[in-house]
Amino acid sequence: MAHDDSVLIASGLQVLKRHASRGETLSYDDLNRELGRPYEIGGDFSGHIGKLCDDITVAHSKATGLKLMISVVVRDGETGLPGDGFFELAASLGRLALTDEVDAKRAFVEEQERRVFMVFRPAKTSTSGFAPNR
Repeated sequence: MAHDDSVLIASGLQVLKRHASRGETLSYDDLNRELGRPYEIGGDFSGHIGKLCDDITVAHSKATGLKLMISVVVRDGETGLPGDGFFELAASLGRLALTDEVDAKRAFVEEQERRVFMVFRPAKTSTSGFAPNR
């Protein structure tokens, strides 16, 4: 089945923003399901959904100028980390040296997740009882 990549990228970005605004992660299968199952499970599912995540990150960074890897919110259900393509993209963008060290990958994921959640989670309203300055 052929897909319009630009539509999938835009739709995928909205899904990732929604999850990031709630401080949530999702699996690659969840992303595929939320997008209406554009990729069949099996075969090269990982390659296709991983490339989509990379394309979403690149498009988002290009459009906003932010050096965020928004696809950090998409995780492998078994490892709890993004797939290898995420780390390869990070290396190609100069954001992380390519490594097999799981601790380095986890630290990078935690840092990116913190930054993404900080950008997309709504600011909490003040409960101090004081009106905001105008």
